[in-house]
Amino acid sequence: MSQNTESYAALDLGSNSFHLLIASFKDNKLKIIDRHKDMVRLAAGLDENDFLSEDAQQRALDSLAKIANRLTDVPRKQIRVVGTNTLRAAENAGEFMRKAEAVLGVPINIISGTEEARLVYLGVANDLAPDNRTRLVVDIGGGSTELVTGDHHPKLLESLPMGCVSFSMRFFPNGSINEKQFNKAVSAARQLVSPYVEQFQDQWQEAVGSSGTIRSIANILSEQGLCDVGHITPDGLKAIKSQILQASHTSELKIQGLSDDRRDVFPGGFAVLYALFKEMNIPDMHVSTYAVREGILYDLAGRFFHRDKREETVRQLISQYRIDENQGNRVAELCTRWLPGIAEHLSTPVEEAENLLRWAAQLHELGLAIAHGGYHKHGAYILTNADLPGFSRQEQARLSLLVLNHRRKPKSPDNGTYGVSPDWLLVGLLRLACIFLRRRQTSLPSEEININSSGANQIEISLPQSWLDENPLTAADLEEEAALAQKSVGLQLEISARD
Repeated sequence: MSQNTESYAALDLGSNSFHLLIASFKDNKLKIIDRHKDMVRLAAGLDENDFLSEDAQQRALDSLAKIANRLTDVPRKQIRVVGTNTLRAAENAGEFMRKAEAVLGVPINIISGTEEARLVYLGVANDLAPDNRTRLVVDIGGGSTELVTGDHHPKLLESLPMGCVSFSMRFFPNGSINEKQFNKAVSAARQLVSPYVEQFQDQWQEAVGSSGTIRSIANILSEQGLCDVGHITPDGLKAIKSQILQASHTSELKIQGLSDDRRDVFPGGFAVLYALFKEMNIPDMHVSTYAVREGILYDLAGRFFHRDKREETVRQLISQYRIDENQGNRVAELCTRWLPGIAEHLSTPVEEAENLLRWAAQLHELGLAIAHGGYHKHGAYILTNADLPGFSRQEQARLSLLVLNHRRKPKSPDNGTYGVSPDWLLVGLLRLACIFLRRRQTSLPSEEININSSGANQIEISLPQSWLDENPLTAADLEEEAALAQKSVGLQLEISARD
């Protein structure tokens, strides 16, 4: 079947719903090709120990089977699947993702809360007319709520553990509704947001809401003539609150404008927005039709048109931690030059490998900002745990693994993130580049150093005997590296000299 090379697909595996959006771009604007939404209620499947139930997993897999058919016309590299709050929290997320990826045929990227917030803002910003106003963007999902302020770009980002599914289950168990439980839900939400009110204060001129809960509330207010279309006010929220409290169970919610498929999780989501209006003194809110999936598409398309947020993040790390940029670029250039010789035997896709290797080379001395002793460990820790805009958790783990292993004894991760396993050929290439450039020399006869691979765990190095004779310390380092790599991870480094 022929593919539409101009189409891009974003699949948001949310805690309440799975959303698929397929679109192309014209004049930097989305042209929608297809949409699909399933109310999966993934967060409802988390038990008290954060394990995802078999029933919830099966609901999700049934949805993904339908979605997979819609993705057949989209090039694989132009599909991005993102997992959010529930998959961040689930202890058995790896088990589910293994099954889900088998159904979809593409990898799932778990993103942090702040990365989700960034993508929400990116989506909403592209829905609004460009101006100089600063905005507060609020997105209430199934398991988390994202708060972002910014203008053309996000400035403050927070992700709070409160959502329409999680709060409905916690405060309105089995669908029961009463004023005492509603007040508890509002109080809990205000407690979660209160530490951030001061830093967000005076940072915005206009509030904008996105996603299902907020759009549902705006729809109710519009249908009942309480607010203009796409608009939410405190008085409008008070009116809905009184309608909610007239019912004793979600099955009794006969609110004009409320869809049947949202009824069960509406009280929890409404309580969150009600609390945000109170705690943050929001005078009114406009509603955007764009959300995280539109942000994913803009971010994904940017990677193909030289607007990759990950590149910007790497540059910011270099500046923030005062990394020796010249040395990082020298190591990166050497790695990139050698990569084609081993590309055939990599376990990582070549394009991804090139990016990861270049970024790891540029950041391999990141940990020196903390301490010289064990700096590779410090750098790896930062890359694993920092909020890195544009990167998924798996990408951060792969980058961290390379930096951790660029020197000293190579080691496999003890409890790796799902989908992350060492590609020892990439590790070996980075280690060799660091050895050859240990003296930070500006020139190296790299064209005389040939690196190839004849297998998944083998690197062959060929260089002139005359060069080895002139550089005995590097020659000794190479011999030590060959012994260490073989002993530690079974990577064979074969060094040969030629006339």
